[in-house]
This record gives sequence, C-alpha cells and structure tokens, in this order.
Amino acid sequence: MNNETKKGKLVPELRFPGFDGEWEVKRIEDSFQERVEKNRGDLPLLSLGEEGLMLQSESQRKDNSNSDKSKYLRVAIGDIAYNTMRMWQGRCVHCDIEGIVSPAYTVCKPNEGVDSLFHYYLFKTNQMIAIFHQHSQGLVNDTLNLKYEAFSKIKYLLPSLPEQQKIAECLSSVDDLIRAEADRLQALKDHKKGLMQQLFPQEGETTPKLRFPGFEGEWEVKKLGDVFTRLMEKNTENNKNVLTISAQFGLINQLEFFKKSVAASDVTGYYLLHRGDFAYNKSSSQGKPVGAIKPLKLYDKGVVSTLYICFRCKDSKAVDYWEQYFDAGILDKEIMSIAQEGARNHGLLNVPTNDFFGLPVLKPTPSEQQKIASCLSSLDEGIAAQQRKVEALKEHKKGLMQKLFPQFAMSNEQ
Repeated sequence: MNNETKKGKLVPELRFPGFDGEWEVKRIEDSFQERVEKNRGDLPLLSLGEEGLMLQSESQRKDNSNSDKSKYLRVAIGDIAYNTMRMWQGRCVHCDIEGIVSPAYTVCKPNEGVDSLFHYYLFKTNQMIAIFHQHSQGLVNDTLNLKYEAFSKIKYLLPSLPEQQKIAECLSSVDDLIRAEADRLQALKDHKKGLMQQLFPQEGETTPKLRFPGFEGEWEVKKLGDVFTRLMEKNTENNKNVLTISAQFGLINQLEFFKKSVAASDVTGYYLLHRGDFAYNKSSSQGKPVGAIKPLKLYDKGVVSTLYICFRCKDSKAVDYWEQYFDAGILDKEIMSIAQEGARNHGLLNVPTNDFFGLPVLKPTPSEQQKIASCLSSLDEGIAAQQRKVEALKEHKKGLMQKLFPQFAMSNEQ
C-alpha cells in the first residue's frame, strides 16, 4: 500500500499499488436501485444476526415474523438490505443468500459496475453513518427513518470498480480472520464450560465426574453462611471507586464500563469492598438469568450499591475456587428456589438475604479447591488472551477502514 497522504484531494490515505487519481463524487442512486419484490412466500425467511443474514430456521433468534408474508421483501445475492429505522446506526447487511426479509428493511440492488460488498463496508464507516443520521427523518432517534428516496440522494465518493473490489477483498479477509479467532475464543469458552460440568458435582451429587489424581471421597455440604461472612461495611471513607458487575470483567469501575456514572451523587452509604470480597448483583444479564456473583480483583477497594449482597470468604486462600464455583452456575437453581416469584425490587430478583446465606454449597478439601481453581484459572488466562487478540483485530480493522476510505467534506444538501 502507498502510505502517502494527499491532502486536498478526493483520495484515501492508503491505496493499493496501481491505483491513483481522485475518487468520483456520486449519489447512491447512481449505484443502487430499490428492489421492491413482494409475494415471494416460496423463498425462505431470513434473519439478521451478528454474522449477517441467515436462514431464520437455523438461527437462535425468536421468530417474530407475521404469518402473512405477502409484504415481505425479496433479497438477492449481492443486494444491500438496511434497517430503515436504524440506518443512522449503520444497520445494514450484504446479502449472500436469497430469501425474504421484513418490510422494516429497505433492499437495494447494485447497478452494473458496482461492488456491493465495498459499499457495505463504506456504509459502516463513522463518516457515512453520520450522513445517514443527518438525512434520516424524525424528531428523536427512536423515530428516525431513512427511506430509499432520501437515501438515494446522498452524495459520496466512489473509486473505480477494480479499486472497489480490492478494498472489499482486503476488509473481507480481515473479517475472515476475526471470525476465525472469534471461533477459537468460543471453542475455549465451550471447553471451559464442559470442563466445569465435570469438575464440579452436578445436581443431587456430592462428588464430581472428573477428579485430579489423589483426591477421593464426598465433598462437604455447607451453608453459604458457614463459608462466608456477610459484609455491610459502609463507605465512611467516601471512596469514589463505584463498581458494577460485568459477566466478563467482574467488579469493574462504572465509568470505565458504562462510560458514565449511574451512581448516586452521595456514595457514603454504599458498601465498601476490599480485594477478594464478593458481591451478588440480583439483576439478570446475558448468560446469568439469576444475576452474577463476582469477587473484587481489579482494585484494592471499591464501593457498590446496598442493593447488592456482599460477603467475604472466611478462608482467604479459597477465593479463586469460589469464584469458579459461582461462575459454573451451580448455585443458580438454588437461588431460583428462594426467589420470591414475580416480585422484583428496582428491577432486581427478590432474593431474601437470610435465605441466600442458607443456600447449600459443596466444599472439597483445601488442596482440591486449589487444584480446581488453578486449572480453571489457567483456562481463563487463555480465554482472556484470545479475547484480546479478537479485540486487537477489530481495532486494526477500524483503523484500516479510516484510511481506506477518504475523509471527505462535501455538501450533502438535497
């Protein structure tokens, strides 16, 4: 690639060898026509997921489609379909399968000499998303829509077809790499999940299916309150490190996680936690239907809302074991058994604190605890390293897109 920046010209910062000259100013209607083909009930229903369009029958998404699909739109291979109400967020897909989609989408058929995959990547750039937002009609974001008539008049820069294809090929190869690394990440997570099911006793059992050499006998059944001490220490030191629970990161600073504070202005009444202390957030989240229990590992101290149930392990050396125990979801069914059905407080599952500390937990010997924790923690390190690799590739792609498409400034008035 040529890394020369040509200021003042309608060209990108990075170009592949053999390409020069300015990109042409076009309108989207020069490159696409609206496809409005209905009454195609003979074609399969498609669903839009993170990986693009897929057969609804093969997706894990709930089918919310109408029984009458006469108004559903046909999409052909190579089309661009975008969510009319969400194009200001870049919600579009490059179609690699024929079928029908909800009329909530606008379907665009590429003209001859146009690479639609190039346009898919172009439409995902921050610059184009800002233009789509500018041209969407509506008073607030939730009511914005970008119909084809307005979409088609938008101006943008277009290179020659060979350069379009080269850029699309480059970004598509990066996407292939991201998918491959994401698949490896998921395989690691699945491996750990399967291993946890064997390393911890399952419902009604007091011994696991898989044990390390030298360990035998049943695990002890204890009450959670026998193993942990409830914490209610108030934040008298006015610690400002307000924490929230993330399924991926555990107890993490709210500003770092949400990019904003959702805490009360006065946090002196919050609970103060020290490194190794646990907190239970009774709010359900993805993969955690009864909420998450996490120890404080990222900071020496922090504070959480009094809506959380906080506790400290009586054996400080067992923190890693109990972290893995809770992550395995062994306590989930027990928590559901004590939750007051239909009763929620501030959006949280209503779990009586006394009943929570009365829940049964399974406790092996300290040496077996350490062996299990060490095994699963090493897997966590591999998962975290793979997660960083995936995120680094996504950042690389983001930076590449900024340089492969011109950062133009032109009037987009109709």
